[in-house]
Amino acid sequence: MRIGSDRRRCSRCRGRSGEAGQPILGARIRARYVAGVCLFVAVALLAVSLMTVPAGHARHTSPVVPMARISVRGGRLNAGTVPWRAWGMNWGDDDHYSVIAYFDNPTSAKLATLTSELRTAHLVGANSMRVYLELGQVMQTPTQARPRTLAALQKLLTVAEREHIYVDITGNLVWRPKFVPAWYDRLSERSRWQVQANFWRAVAHVAASSPAVLCYELTSEPIVSETPGYYLGEMDGWTFVQSIAVRRGRNARSLARAWTRELAAAVRSQDDRPVTIGLLPSLHGAFAPANVADLLDMLVVHAYPQQGKAAASLAVVRGFAAFKKPVLLGETFLLLCDESTQRAFLLAANRDLVGVFEFFDGRNPNHMTVSTMEDALYECSLDQFIALRGALLKPQ
Repeated sequence: MRIGSDRRRCSRCRGRSGEAGQPILGARIRARYVAGVCLFVAVALLAVSLMTVPAGHARHTSPVVPMARISVRGGRLNAGTVPWRAWGMNWGDDDHYSVIAYFDNPTSAKLATLTSELRTAHLVGANSMRVYLELGQVMQTPTQARPRTLAALQKLLTVAEREHIYVDITGNLVWRPKFVPAWYDRLSERSRWQVQANFWRAVAHVAASSPAVLCYELTSEPIVSETPGYYLGEMDGWTFVQSIAVRRGRNARSLARAWTRELAAAVRSQDDRPVTIGLLPSLHGAFAPANVADLLDMLVVHAYPQQGKAAASLAVVRGFAAFKKPVLLGETFLLLCDESTQRAFLLAANRDLVGVFEFFDGRNPNHMTVSTMEDALYECSLDQFIALRGALLKPQ
């Protein structure tokens, strides 16, 4: 789900300029004097330390610790043999989707932008990020993937590995119907599933060698539609709900299970990392956890608590957790409630989760200019998420 235009201002959403008073002249002089003394001492200590290094020997540097691969252990996630929790972001917000732009037309300049944004995410504390791959970006024909896109994915995973950031690869998306290949929309339902399975075999084959993979999301917010149409949930030209089939009198639960089984098998034929789906916050329907949890390694739920109704969102999270699989809160944001409601929801839900993903548009909220309502809400929501990082990463 994309963070849309229905936004509200929170109590802390304001610019930072002009909040501090001017120091008196004496304080400035004392500060400069102390700074000068500290600089002198630091230089002297550095000179002494350099003299202790034997001639012809480089100073020792710690080796880079390789990333451990993610696996499922009961209702939890492990990185190698160590229990692990996710604290990360959906890499895209409002109209800023630098990852999608990169996969549209991979260039070194766009990769440099992603590298910079990933470092910013790491700087604020992220250990994981969700990236999006549209079907048309990957599949050139029903059976052939685009080598350039797959190479671009490899490069992005290499950057993520350097930054020690795990990647949730969410794919098989048609968020922008105008970019869907014409041949794809001419296919039968059965043939569409085969193309989607080919998509995941190609993507998982390329990603399998990288330790930076957190999980594979088979798609985001899928349904079995009652009426013709595959691309639903339209917002500003983007369609965030993906229909995997039109029911036409058939059993929707059986269709959801057959589709999940086929696409999960495609991923597992190439990689053993967790397979999941980004699910709508419902305990009923074709893609409810009661119907598909046994086919998945972990569960991902999207939940945006509403003011006065946060208990309902919390009940959904706990309903997902009842299936004894790791549960990741894959999308949440300060969108439909105030700060205190969102904070209480996150802290209460945390005991049933293995991690939480907020939203990130490449900007560090501690060093950004707030000039619009959207800026203010982004800064406010991410500021709170950062403040809760320690609590959300605490072992449960």
